[in-house]
Amino acid sequence: MKPSAPEQIPLFAEPARAVMAARPLVLCEPPPSRPGPKRIDWFRVITMVLRGGYSIQSAADAIDVARTTLIGWKQGAEPRYSEGERLVLLWCQVTGLERSSLPMVAVGDWWAYHAKP
Repeated sequence: MKPSAPEQIPLFAEPARAVMAARPLVLCEPPPSRPGPKRIDWFRVITMVLRGGYSIQSAADAIDVARTTLIGWKQGAEPRYSEGERLVLLWCQVTGLERSSLPMVAVGDWWAYHAKP
């Protein structure tokens, strides 16, 4: 008996379709919330003081720091405790809000820090 030839695959055969579980298509999921330590958002604090009627110079004079120091804090530098405390007190006075309402940002969350409220 002659062995039979193996079955040939047609040249333009359609590939076998894999059966996949139906799953909704999600284009963009929101980022997970960032629990953990937070710090004062100095940019927003200074911006709110300036919108309250202070100029950069008058705000700097009110908390007894150089104008360039205040500009540096607005650009991302951290104030020393005593200077930051004076700025927080000025913010409370200008906004009429309590210190528990200070704008906060997650530590290390660059996008949240630079996002517009």
